[in-house]
Amino acid sequence: MPEPSLRYEIVSIHGEMRNIHTEYILGRNSRSESRDCRGYCGGDPNQPGAVTRYEYGPLRAYIQNRDLRYCFQLDLETGDYTAARVNEYGHPRWNKPKVTAQPSSGRTVHIHTQTIGTGERREMYGHAARRVITRSTQRVSPESVCGLTETEVDGWYIDPPAAWLALYPPQPGSYSILHANGQFDNPVFTHDGPREAGFPMFLTRTYRSNFTDADGNVRDHKSVHCEEVTEFSEESLAFDLFVPPKDFHRVLQLRGDTPLRLGLRMRLGWEKLRDTFAARR
Repeated sequence: MPEPSLRYEIVSIHGEMRNIHTEYILGRNSRSESRDCRGYCGGDPNQPGAVTRYEYGPLRAYIQNRDLRYCFQLDLETGDYTAARVNEYGHPRWNKPKVTAQPSSGRTVHIHTQTIGTGERREMYGHAARRVITRSTQRVSPESVCGLTETEVDGWYIDPPAAWLALYPPQPGSYSILHANGQFDNPVFTHDGPREAGFPMFLTRTYRSNFTDADGNVRDHKSVHCEEVTEFSEESLAFDLFVPPKDFHRVLQLRGDTPLRLGLRMRLGWEKLRDTFAARR
């Protein structure tokens, strides 16, 4: 029996910035295609008339091939790619984080989430979608310059496709790592209503926060971010999508990336040389 497949495209809009991501899943393997986007403002972005200029980078693909225990990054415009061995968790073998003890900040972050099912239904790509609103508040005690933070997600969800569930099984409970200035906060979670664990088809996220500036004035901030699935298919995908094309050229790093440390360059160069000899056998 073939492994479950999934292909979907997400259009993401944040202010005037628009991005498109295409995602592929086959069994435990995944591929993500997108362009980086950066915004530049010539003056104060908070002043009326400020103009923000957006620049998009090259189209790239990031592949996690858990069957081969490799991750690949492809520049789809130049035909170059990088490769690195990964462990059972999908992390590069050379990336071994150091565990260090961090002091407590003495602060407690209270995170309360409320999930509300509206009862509304609609059909989306042949699936029954339900509308769910999730509101989350974050409050710090003792109080700091950062006031109350509120997030509302107004979304439409379908039952998770088989391919999505195989790669991202539901995780019970909540977790969060909150830190500032090298100190960790203590999170406390509370929840009203059943947690929504469906596959999101359309989301509108609204963020509201306030803080006290140096003059003692309370400033409010609001931003809206929308995501919509514009293509959705569960037709079988080819395994070739999850490995670099044969005519692509393997390099140590892609154009425009931050230069690698000497030790890492040597490690990746050795992996490349070893794979080259293995392919000739």
